[in-house]
This record gives sequence, C-alpha cells and structure tokens, in this order.
Amino acid sequence: MEKIKLMLVEDDPRWQRDLVRDLQSEADIDVVKVVSTKEEAMEAAGLLPIEIILMDINLTENNLDGIEATLEISQLKKDIKIIILSALTDPAVIVKAIEFGANNFVNKSSIMDILDCIRDAHRNQISLHPDSTGAILKEIRLKSLTPTERNIFNLKEAGYTRSQMAQHFHTTLDTIGSHMKNISKKLKRRK
Repeated sequence: MEKIKLMLVEDDPRWQRDLVRDLQSEADIDVVKVVSTKEEAMEAAGLLPIEIILMDINLTENNLDGIEATLEISQLKKDIKIIILSALTDPAVIVKAIEFGANNFVNKSSIMDILDCIRDAHRNQISLHPDSTGAILKEIRLKSLTPTERNIFNLKEAGYTRSQMAQHFHTTLDTIGSHMKNISKKLKRRK
C-alpha cells in the first residue's frame, strides 16, 4: 500500500509534536515535511511530492496567513489537497478558506476527525466536515439578504434592540419588525 504523503504546516510546537505522533502511527500516512511558516510551506510544496497539506490558519499572530498560503499553493500545485486546521469558528473565515482553495476545514477541537478528512481528500471525495458545513450554509443564507437586511442582521448580532435599530436607520419599529421577519424567513429556509 502506498502511503499518503502529507505535510503539516503548524507554528505551535506542541500541536506539531502531537499531530506528527498521531499521524505517523497510521499505516497509510507518511508525514514527509513539518514546517511552521507560510514561506517554508510554499517552498516545500514546490519541491516535495506532497499530496495533502494540513494547514494551520494562523501561522503568525492572528494573521490568517494559512489562508493566504492555501491560495498560493492551490494556484501553484492544483493536485495538492489542503485541509485547514483552526480554533476559529467564524463562518466568514471558513467560507474564505474554502473559496481560497481549501478542500476542508476542521476545527482543532474536532481533532479526531482529521484522519477521515485526510483519507477523503486523498480519495478525491468531496466531503465537508460539520465544522465547515454549518458555516457555509449560514454564509450562503446570509448572502440572500438585501443590504438593509444584512445591516439589520449585523446590528442584531451586535446586541442592538429593535428600538436602537429603528433609531440607527431613522425608521419605525414596524419597518424594523418587517425586516426582521423577512430575515428570519430567509435564514430558516432550507436550501
């Protein structure tokens, strides 16, 4: 059996150590390279026979440079599959990672699912981890909102009351209520 050639891109030494230990214990996975920066990842992706990359989303302090590396590597080597690892749960970040070329997005709290994600990607199976699916569906539904509805939604998420929203938009409570009803319908709609 030919092993899956994998590169780990992770800046945290503890995560590096633990992930490499767990991955190397699998008979079908060979960790061929471990790097901690975007630049090292770019260089290795261009030189080594890598099939799968596990990419931390933040390689420097809250910079999302793992997403940038994903975009650049996916443009350079279209056959490499990239799985994003992150502690972030922001739907917009998850969607951006997928849009930039990631094949999957797994929250670090779901570490036990990484092996399945690696094997699915290697078999060219289209699968999204539940961490990704909910965020993508939410973002798709949010895109169905009009600009005004999106603004109202954002204010609601920020904790504004209907009265505060009415003042903010210089409109009536009834108008805000009508928009809230439309938002609710659109976000609950099954796609």
